[in-house]
Amino acid sequence: MLSGYISINVILSKLYRDLGINEEIPFSSLVEWSAEALNLIGAYSQYEETSECLELEAGKAKLPCNFYKLVSINYKGHPMHWATNTNASNYQCDNCQIPICNTSQCDYTFYLNDSYLITNLLTSNNTNIVVTAPAKVCIVYLGMPVDEDGYPMIPDDVYFQKALVAYITYMLDRQEWRKGKIADKVYQDSTAEWNFYVTAAKGAANMPNSAQMERLKNVWRRMLPLTNEYDRSFINLGKRERRNINS
Repeated sequence: MLSGYISINVILSKLYRDLGINEEIPFSSLVEWSAEALNLIGAYSQYEETSECLELEAGKAKLPCNFYKLVSINYKGHPMHWATNTNASNYQCDNCQIPICNTSQCDYTFYLNDSYLITNLLTSNNTNIVVTAPAKVCIVYLGMPVDEDGYPMIPDDVYFQKALVAYITYMLDRQEWRKGKIADKVYQDSTAEWNFYVTAAKGAANMPNSAQMERLKNVWRRMLPLTNEYDRSFINLGKRERRNINS
C-alpha cells in the first residue's frame, strides 16, 4: 500500500548518482520515460483518486485533463450504467436514435468517447431522460498525480524508485545496444533488472493493509452472493455477512 509521493527530481538525482553519468540527458526524455514506467506498473493505489461533479451541456461533459480511468459514476445518488454506443443509444446523433424507452422508465446511462462523458440526460429528444438544467454528474476517477510544474509525482516507495531508475537505464542501454555500442550482457542485465522491479513495485502497491484484508475476507467468505451491489454503490459488499436463524 502506498501513502505518499516524491518529486521526479529525486528519481533523476538517483539515476545520475547510480549510473555515474557526467553528461546531461535530455530532461524531456527522462520525464516521458518516467511516466511510461509508471503506466507500465499500473497499480491502482499509485494513482490519485479524485471526486468531481461535472456539469452537463447537451448531455455531455469534458473529462478532467488528468483523467486516467473511471472508478464510479452517479446522478442524484443513483449509479449510472454503461451504454454501448450503438444506433439504439447514440446520444450524439438525434437522427440515429431508436425510441427504446420513455422518460419515466429509462435508466441513467453513459459512455466515454473522445475525452467526453456522454449521457442520456438530455432535454431535446424523447428517447432520452429529460432533466432540468443544469444537470451534474458526479464521478470518482483515477488521475496521474503531478507537481506544480505538471511533472508526474512518484510514489514514495523504494521499489518504485528502483523501478523507474531501472526503466530509464533500460531505455538508455537499448539505444546504445541498437547502435552496437554496448555488449549484449549489459543490455540483458538492464532488461532483467527492469523486469524484476516492475513486478516488485506492482506487488508493493497492491499489498493490502489490515482493514483492506478484512474487507477482502468478507467479500470472499459469503454464502449468499450480492449480485446487485453496483446499484447500491457496493456499500454492503465488504460488510460481514450475518445469518439470522429463527427457532
